[in-house]
Amino acid sequence: MIHLASTTYPLASNTEIRDTLASYPLDANFMHILLQPNDPTPQVWNYFVECDDALHRIYRLPPLTVDKGHGIDIHTSSQWFIISREFAWYIANPPKNSLVDYLRDYMEHVVVADESFFGTVLRNTHFCSTLHNDNFLHIQFGSWENEDKSANQRDPRKCVMRNPDHCGRSPTTMTLDYLPVLELSGDLFARKFDDVAEPLLKDHIDRRREKEEERFLREEALAKEIEANKTAGVEVTEKLPLESWEFQGEGVMLVAKETVLDEIPLCLGLSRDGANRVHLLPCFKEDVPPTLSPDWYTGAVIIEEIEHYSRWDIGPCSSDGELHRNETTGELEMTPGEYTQTGPKCMLKIGDSIRKGRCLDVESDRTKPGAYLNIFPCEAKWHQLFSFGNGDVVPSGGIHVSPPKHLSSKKSTAHLCLGVQGRSSEDKVEWLRPEHDDDPDDLWPWEQDNATEYYDNGFLSLKYWDGLQLQTTPCSNEGAVVEFLYVPFIVEEYDNDEGESTDNKSDAAVKEKTDDDAEGLVIGD
Repeated sequence: MIHLASTTYPLASNTEIRDTLASYPLDANFMHILLQPNDPTPQVWNYFVECDDALHRIYRLPPLTVDKGHGIDIHTSSQWFIISREFAWYIANPPKNSLVDYLRDYMEHVVVADESFFGTVLRNTHFCSTLHNDNFLHIQFGSWENEDKSANQRDPRKCVMRNPDHCGRSPTTMTLDYLPVLELSGDLFARKFDDVAEPLLKDHIDRRREKEEERFLREEALAKEIEANKTAGVEVTEKLPLESWEFQGEGVMLVAKETVLDEIPLCLGLSRDGANRVHLLPCFKEDVPPTLSPDWYTGAVIIEEIEHYSRWDIGPCSSDGELHRNETTGELEMTPGEYTQTGPKCMLKIGDSIRKGRCLDVESDRTKPGAYLNIFPCEAKWHQLFSFGNGDVVPSGGIHVSPPKHLSSKKSTAHLCLGVQGRSSEDKVEWLRPEHDDDPDDLWPWEQDNATEYYDNGFLSLKYWDGLQLQTTPCSNEGAVVEFLYVPFIVEEYDNDEGESTDNKSDAAVKEKTDDDAEGLVIGD
């Protein structure tokens, strides 16, 4: 049984939904449960009744008295779930004097009872081992009702406790600009949708579901054909097609455009100290930059020559719009989509270190400038989905996130770019650190008297930000925004007989390999 709200809508194709659920055991129950038991305090564990479309608190509920050894744990869970026939029947027709029989009466008058009842039953009965702690439902909650609102502005239906600052919250209504997040969430369903507020959103989802259905069936048929050929001993030459966003090769290096001709080019990466912080760091080992050609950034680089963890995998990406690497300039060119002005949104995953596979992340989903850039486990949330500028909305080469419109109540900035602190006269107050004294040792590198090297554009050399953690800044903040070029990696191969690097045998060999890899750097339909 799939239990959904009327404001829920499917994101995946019908075939994907069926195949996903069929890949689990028949008795599986899909429910998002907080595994840490809830220990409700007497101040909130109250008996409520509904009257005139409002909840009224009557008295405090006494503790559970059901005889179950050491008692039972109450678990908070989502009220939207996918459960087996057996579990649904058990809830609807519980044995007399069973836990379910008792809880059904006890929790009937608890506020938001369905968020406590189903999870508690599942965790405290013989169905516990059938739990798969995921309901495949994407929900983005808004702020708590007591945040940024005075008492007379709050919805009384969300503030029913004795403490007026103890309020609830509701899921936000999905907006068109949030569609790339939904597409990459990996969930089968999402809520909530409002056809009046966003009349075109479901139409775009339906078109994507149709395309996904066609692709899913093609890949399924091809996979079966490949497996049949393997079983028959036939040589397999077919390959599953690449996703439109997939990059061939060994990943890419993101080079700060202004530094490509510096003595020490700087790249986006992690230092080798094991921390999550994302910096601008030297791209290569010390002996490599003098050997680079002036147009090295238009070709490819060898993995073994990099100094820090600066290899990135781009993707998955949303499908609206197109990205293409310009082999002449090394830039990633973006074409806007039908409904996404900033083109595809992509995850950026670190390709090396113990944190390999983790995603570039804007600190604490902060919607204001000044958030630090880190590496965290991938969540497919808006603060891990990055777009690439084309010179219209965002500078060419700029990498940015766009807080969804439904977060506008938090005074969000439309587009936040990766940047540095202290390099622009328009830096915002959020960028400023606490006051410091006049001791030169307490100054930032760019504040030192010896910070005298400037680029032709009038801004200080980025070498003064070498090793410092990147932050977000408004994409209009010229000088603070760091623009990037994209250079693919190749793996150095060796001749087994002579021990000689095949990539170094001739410039022509490297160029041929480079062109082959660069052709794969295409995203879009």
